[in-house]
Formats: sequence, structure tokens, C-alpha cells
Amino acid sequence: MTCELAFLPVGNADTIVIRADGGSIIIVDLHKIPFLLKWLKNNEANTISRIYITHEHRDHFPSLEDLVTFLDNWLKRGGTIGTLCLPYEVYKEAKKKVAANRTANKRLEDALLRLSQWEQSREIIFIEATRGANPYSQQDLEIHILHPGLLYAQNHLVDIKGKDNEISLVLRVTYGNFAALLLADVEGAGLKQCINICQPKELRANIVKIPHHGAYPKNGDELRQLLEAIDAEIAVLSVGSNNNYGHVVPELFSLLLNLKKDISKRLKQFICTEVTRSCVHSASELTLMGKSGLPKQQLCAGEITILAETSGTWQLKTETNHENVISTLKYPACQGCIDPGVVSI
Repeated sequence: MTCELAFLPVGNADTIVIRADGGSIIIVDLHKIPFLLKWLKNNEANTISRIYITHEHRDHFPSLEDLVTFLDNWLKRGGTIGTLCLPYEVYKEAKKKVAANRTANKRLEDALLRLSQWEQSREIIFIEATRGANPYSQQDLEIHILHPGLLYAQNHLVDIKGKDNEISLVLRVTYGNFAALLLADVEGAGLKQCINICQPKELRANIVKIPHHGAYPKNGDELRQLLEAIDAEIAVLSVGSNNNYGHVVPELFSLLLNLKKDISKRLKQFICTEVTRSCVHSASELTLMGKSGLPKQQLCAGEITILAETSGTWQLKTETNHENVISTLKYPACQGCIDPGVVSI
């Protein structure tokens, strides 16, 4: 039997589906719900055991109204849902918004009522997601929350406005001797906290999902330190070809290439869901582009699926013929072909 981790090509965003032994489904983030529904239909899924929403940003969370529509339709068609982890205080803040103007927020009010009804009927169980809380277990599959800690999350919400990425969930997925680290969008102070609070054995993993779609934080040294501690064999980047943030930034690709060259590290490969501008354009062209991306979506690996065994071995499956795609690119970063004028490696 195997554990399947599917990283769906939903642009500069995350939707990750985990399925072990052909059984129940765990979903991490919900961008482009129709894309997720297509995957669920194609894989004849009917039972969602747990949904983690790592943080409130729209590239991970569709909004409470759209989330409720998805859940409602799923339940009406005979599907089931076990537990749901909502972003921190999103329900509380939505209640405040409705109280301030019920007329303008009628759909949101209806969504909150529906959530409350599901909780009362126990159709869906709502859980808290902080370090050590509510681990998931299904035979050989386990999912643990490594970050944030409860007090860190609460202090952050009181002391800092915005910067939700710093408290986005970091999940450790294990299947026997196999492990994957899903880093959501963790950055800034969250990176430092994650390094400080986690034990080395918690961080080490076969697979790592690179945070924030190929952004490079101001504290890049701490991102490097975290990736070195994880010491993954493969890094997965969920990126969008036409994003307007400059992702994947060359500094991030450079970091990954340097880890690949380090013979003391296990990293052998990194792979992107979509083609990025850094793989297509020269340094001078990128300067003229500002932060704009490519004109349209272009799949690189497309859907990236890791098929893991309890022994710790795993296989990579891609939607596209990945080798053929990268052969058409002028500067395929995964092959070490960054334009020297962009960044040194």
C-alpha cells in the first residue's frame, strides 16, 4: 500500500491532497475549488477525513462563504467530512463583520449559521490547529502540526496586525519511515520560531513543500537553516506562471541549487508545478518586466504526485512529460541554468 501526496497546479497558491492506502482524503488548503472537485471526482473520493486551512490568505482559503458552499454541496451529494481546521479567529472576525453591517453581509451571516449548525449536529467537527493539538492518525499515516505554538499564535494575533504567513501551519506528514514537511507560507519571524521550537527529528523529511510559492524572505538565512535541517531529497514548489510577485525569485532557486551541490545534503531535485519567468527570461529581460509574470499559465510538471511507501522509499509522478517541458526552456533552474546576470550560484 502507498501514501499519495498530490500537489495540484492551482497557480501561485496551494491545494494539496493526501490519500493513504486508497482510503480517506486529507486536504491542505483550498484554492480553485473546481480544480479540487475534479481531482476528487476522478479519484472516486467520497470521504474527506480532515481539511487543514493553513492561513487566511486567498491563495489558500477561498473565503468562509465559498468554503461553506463547497462543504454544503459535498454533503448534499452524499460525501462526508470528518474534521475542519479553520484559520485563526476567522469565525470570530466574521461575526464582528456581520454585527457591524448585517445587510451588507447577509451571505456571510448565512455561512456562519451553517457552520454552527454542522457543529451542533456533529456533521463536521471543528478543531484547533496549533503545535501538538489534534494530530491525525489513520493506520500508518500521521499528520502533526509543528508550528505555530498556541501562545506564539495568540501573541502574534494580539501584537501584530497582518503578517498571517508567520503563523501559517507547518505540517509534518509521516507514513511509516517516510516523511513530508508542508511549509505553507511560513516566513519572517515564523521561520525563526519554527527552527527554535522544533526538534531536529521532527524536521528531517524526504519531501519538502517550499513556502510561499518561491518567495525569498528578508531573513533568507533562516529559510536556508530550516531547509538544511529538513534535509529533503526533493523540494516541491507550487507556483504560478503569470503571478505578479516575481516568483520564483532567483535567490530562492539559487538557495536550492546550492543545497543540491552540497554533498553533505540529500537534496537531489526540485520541481515546480508551473513554468516560472526565471526559467524563460534573461536577467536584462527580467529587469524590464518588473515583477510581472508570464502572459499565461504554462505547466511545468503540472500536478506533482509523490507515491510513498512505509519503508521510506518514494516515487515521483508528474502530469506532464517534465523532461520534454524543461528542454524547451532557455534557463531551466532545476537544471542549474539560471542566467548568471540574475544571481550568482
